[in-house]
Amino acid sequence: MTEEDLRVLLKQARTRNRELVITGMLVYVEGKYGMLKQGRFMQVLEGSRFLIESLFDKIRQDGRHHQLVVLKRSTINKRNFKTWEMGFEKIDLDKHPELLPFFEICEGEITEEFMDSNVALTFLKSFYDEQQDKDASALI
Repeated sequence: MTEEDLRVLLKQARTRNRELVITGMLVYVEGKYGMLKQGRFMQVLEGSRFLIESLFDKIRQDGRHHQLVVLKRSTINKRNFKTWEMGFEKIDLDKHPELLPFFEICEGEITEEFMDSNVALTFLKSFYDEQQDKDASALI
């Protein structure tokens, strides 16, 4: 996706999520996988189960998405991204080769062990926690 495509997508997501009181995080990982430059999204959405399911149905029907994989569905007591309508981070796979398995998730089966873990959520939450730490440091 181009930078402009990502800006438009993020603006739409933030506007929609603000209206629906949905919070979350979106990461776009782009880099060379195999012979092609490719991109993958990883996202977490928080809010009313009904609204999240409705939103996810729209995402699933959007022609820009291919090979959607749900890593985990769960009920939470407290939001992890409570101040973000949609946080965003773009990551260059060439600079973070440790994320290569993320590309492989879309190619094959996901193990039950991975599905039961919180690896994806922990990764996404790290961006929120980092920003919260920066904000707290700015106040000192």
